[in-house]
Amino acid sequence: MPRARRLCGMALAAAAFSVLAGAQGVHAEPSEWLSRMGEAVQTLNYEGTFVHMHAGEVETLYIIHRHADGRSSERLVSMDGAGREIIRHEDEVTCILPDRGLVLVEHRRDRNPLQAALPAYSEEVADYYEFSIGGVERVAGRSARVLTIAPRDDYRYGFRLWLDEASAMPLKTQMRDTDGNIVEQLLFTNIRLPESIPESALDATTSTEGFTWLRREREPGDVRVAWRAGNLPGGFQLKASTVSRIDGAPHVVQQLVYSDGLAAVSVFVEEGGGESEAEWPLGLARMGGANAYSLRISGRMITAVGEVPALTVRTIAESLEENGEADDR
Repeated sequence: MPRARRLCGMALAAAAFSVLAGAQGVHAEPSEWLSRMGEAVQTLNYEGTFVHMHAGEVETLYIIHRHADGRSSERLVSMDGAGREIIRHEDEVTCILPDRGLVLVEHRRDRNPLQAALPAYSEEVADYYEFSIGGVERVAGRSARVLTIAPRDDYRYGFRLWLDEASAMPLKTQMRDTDGNIVEQLLFTNIRLPESIPESALDATTSTEGFTWLRREREPGDVRVAWRAGNLPGGFQLKASTVSRIDGAPHVVQQLVYSDGLAAVSVFVEEGGGESEAEWPLGLARMGGANAYSLRISGRMITAVGEVPALTVRTIAESLEENGEADDR
């Protein structure tokens, strides 16, 4: 399995651990705007088209999000290429891949690209990021309040957010590196916020006749992982230890998730590494906003990956050590 595909799988798994939160007010504090944003993305009905710029590539996606009876569902369609389609009902996700004649059904809690790209405020991150409110600009024909989140050190990225003044829906988001360069951007070109969306709007539009259907069962979570990072940047703490199966890996991979409350780094521990160094080179790799750093420790392949600066993944990966106490968190 090529390294790029493996790293992509790891980056998607890592992205699942961003957090969101809820409040109101046109003249509110940044924390209140971010809480309203998190609530809006989760509970509003919306549909529209947005452009995702990431890893030097541009993709246009159409999204329908429905919230009814306390439950969320959505359909996401790529308007480019083969037209992959992703449908989520709560934690059941169906991925339709027309170019491969494949439908993959699995249970997972990670959010859509819009939600996964959003930061959130909490008291624990205030020591490591500066939050500020800017002026009002127009995005997708709507008035949007501009919020800036600036890191206080070189271990994390910053953000700029354009939030709809009426609903706090994110109309445009940018992740920026320590030099101010845009690493990732989401931009709605049009958006609608209807009172209700019919359930039929979530039906697949791609014919799957003759496709192969695969169902991936849940992997056990909250496992005992006898590894720890001995040197963490300020604010980063162990938030979860799980077992997952990365596409292309011949066996289950242990995963540790470290977060400062906003940024997250996943560390994958693979017994034996599974590949030669020629197929899985060591050192630093970059995939858009995600950096990854790989090395071998005691015969295991260790990879730290996250949408953070290279310094962060390298610092965490190189400090990984066997813990002895499996449940030490």
